[in-house]
Amino acid sequence: MKNNKRFKKHYIIGLLTLGSLLLAACGNTEQSNEVKAEAANNDPDAKEIIVGTGNAYQPFVYLDENGQLTGYEKAVLDEVDQLLPQYKFKYESFEFKNILPALDAGKVDLAAHQYEINDERQKKYLFGKVGYTDYTSYVVVDKASGHDFQSLDDLAGHKVHTSTGSNFAYLLEQYNKKHDRKIDIVYGDGGNEILVKNLQNGTVDAALLTKYDVNKLNKQFNANLVTSGKPVNVSKTYYLYQKNNTKLQKDIDQALQKLIDNGKLAELSKKILGGDFTTS
Repeated sequence: MKNNKRFKKHYIIGLLTLGSLLLAACGNTEQSNEVKAEAANNDPDAKEIIVGTGNAYQPFVYLDENGQLTGYEKAVLDEVDQLLPQYKFKYESFEFKNILPALDAGKVDLAAHQYEINDERQKKYLFGKVGYTDYTSYVVVDKASGHDFQSLDDLAGHKVHTSTGSNFAYLLEQYNKKHDRKIDIVYGDGGNEILVKNLQNGTVDAALLTKYDVNKLNKQFNANLVTSGKPVNVSKTYYLYQKNNTKLQKDIDQALQKLIDNGKLAELSKKILGGDFTTS
């Protein structure tokens, strides 16, 4: 009987010891993985990559209350950086109009600011092949205006807001080059509130925006903006590189594709943008 009690006691102690060892092993494995990840990010031989981006395009890329760069662009690039231990990303923020000149001058290695492909940019820069945000554009009006523009042709003779240097501006400018009857392009960089007010009071008749933009402006300013007609341009956004930087382009494309395949890109879009705006 005493032997049985002694056996049970040793058996229980053995189980407890085994459990402790297993927990310790799991803990060590997790800690080891964390250390490996941290070591990858802190690789002293990692090549520094300077990312040129903006600082006032909320929620895509902007400065938070502490002056730190944040937003969807930053979150996506941070995930890309985690997948590429051979690189270490460093961020330089500029006014939107100064990002591409910085790329021209070699001050940055890639440009990230929701850039779409157009012919003018393709002549100068190397675009990534994997897009990361849907940027399909529509003609947008204030619902109370009664305007029902179905295409760019319908905008001829009307005032249309756009931002200097944007792909929306490029689309409008290219239309005017090809047509005798012109769209009256109104360039404005005074912010979203002014854009909404101008649409509401008739200062401009329409704007080109994405569905994400429309949803955001309606919520932010209690507006009633609506898309009118079919898409004006079906597009995605891409990173831009100098023409000869094909190695960096391919590496980042591969990392982006992993984020698409594992659902992480859509997860970031839902968390930061309020929906999956990675596909049309």
